[in-house]
Amino acid sequence: MTVSATTGEHIAEAFSAIRKAGTCVVTGLGKMTDVGIPISPMELVLYQKRLQGSLFGASTPTADIPWMIDLYTSGKLKLDELITTYKLEDIAQGFADMHEGRNLRGVVVSDTEHSVPERPCP
Repeated sequence: MTVSATTGEHIAEAFSAIRKAGTCVVTGLGKMTDVGIPISPMELVLYQKRLQGSLFGASTPTADIPWMIDLYTSGKLKLDELITTYKLEDIAQGFADMHEGRNLRGVVVSDTEHSVPERPCP
């Protein structure tokens, strides 16, 4: 679950939405002074649900980012296929595609000749 500023109510809603024996993974942070998550202890125990926090996907950025860059540059990690580029004058279409779920990541480019690079620069 990820929202801009996580509250206990957000977590409770996500927790209620998962299946029996499911795991709700919370990645967003809220105010440091906020405490309490209004979940049912009965739902927690009887449905064997789990609530898990995660920071950076439990990764080690200093090791994992270079590893992912190597995967990308070797062609084993396909990222270009996830990006749809739009010219500035087509920004309305980009928003429409986003709302309809037709793109995963829309990027507005100002240069009509620009495209997503095939490989990152070293």
